[in-house]
Amino acid sequence: MSAGVHQRPSILRPADLPATDRGAGARTVPLVTNARGATAFLNGITSFEPGAAIGHHVHNVAESVVVVQGDAVVDIDGVRTPLKVFDTTFVPANIPHHFENASDTTPMKIFWTYASVEATRTLVGSGEHSRIDAEHQGRAPDSGTVVHEVARITVQPGREAEFEAAVAKAATLFQQSKGARTLVLDHAHENPLEYRLVVGWETVDDHLAGFRDSARFQEWRRLIAGTLSGLPEVTHFTNVLTAF
Repeated sequence: MSAGVHQRPSILRPADLPATDRGAGARTVPLVTNARGATAFLNGITSFEPGAAIGHHVHNVAESVVVVQGDAVVDIDGVRTPLKVFDTTFVPANIPHHFENASDTTPMKIFWTYASVEATRTLVGSGEHSRIDAEHQGRAPDSGTVVHEVARITVQPGREAEFEAAVAKAATLFQQSKGARTLVLDHAHENPLEYRLVVGWETVDDHLAGFRDSARFQEWRRLIAGTLSGLPEVTHFTNVLTAF
């Protein structure tokens, strides 16, 4: 990845993007993906030939599907429901389901969204398991995993609002850094002086050797220096399970 703003606006045209053959008459065009800058969700379009269906499966995260062409049948945990254009489904994590083209003569398409870039698919019949983003991008299953820098920060009494404003101002310093994917600030319920800053990076080196050795890091520390009570405690984590 080159330096600069990682998350940049994109216009994605399905006709210009590669499709993945799902077998049994179904083809998928991934749209917003981890490789294209997604940090919180995935989406794409799956086309079904007349009479086509995909295998019964479950996901580890919630999924929503909109029928955008033709007539469909959705089977959610054994309950079959006919769907028309713009009918929309919401299926929570770990609920078996699949979609079928209800017509033997005309094509059908669905627009799908998964609630996490860590979304996976497990086929009910065979147990075959894969990461959604990996199966569409041809990468190893764990290659899209984000490294999370988790900083436990304690601020001085009465400086909470000042600290929060400083983090908001500093957000662009992170966003403009190589490998930066997400930034979230949480406030502790039990201790009003404690915060948790979580920054997603493509690699640990992007944080330690990239951001920390940059002028942006010095500016970040300058912005928050007057509000802190001691140095932040920083640990790096990678995801091993997204259960729902």
